[in-house]
Amino acid sequence: MNIEFKKAILPADLADLCAMDKRIFGKYPGDLFTPEMWQEQEVYWMICDGKNIGCSSFLHHSDHDGTLQPGSLHIMTTGILPELQGRGFGEKQKTWQIEYARLHGFSRIITNTRQSNYRMIALNEKLGFKQILVVQDFYEEPAEPAIVMELQL
Repeated sequence: MNIEFKKAILPADLADLCAMDKRIFGKYPGDLFTPEMWQEQEVYWMICDGKNIGCSSFLHHSDHDGTLQPGSLHIMTTGILPELQGRGFGEKQKTWQIEYARLHGFSRIITNTRQSNYRMIALNEKLGFKQILVVQDFYEEPAEPAIVMELQL
């Protein structure tokens, strides 16, 4: 199995990113990114044996709420196709995200996740992230608090 991470080409990859986003997060319509949102982020495909199986996106120097935070990498999305979840791909992607942050000189990683996303919360904790904040009414469709997690590098 060959896994690689490749920067998305925008705007050429927008349709594929939106389609992947819908496959992964479709049960949460309020979480789906618009084409404009994708273009504001640094986006990478997760590729396994030549096929796109997930994606990551980041905002550089951003805090959990989008405000300027020098040295902070905000992970906006960590997604793996549903049929491949639970097979270790999420941990490979999250480990790559941490390495990306280190290689690019960030001192902190911040990410938000739905309170009900126990698997992502557990994965983040396994890799050293700490819960630092609960933001009520963060997510819509359906409404749900966000757990804000941080990893100091």
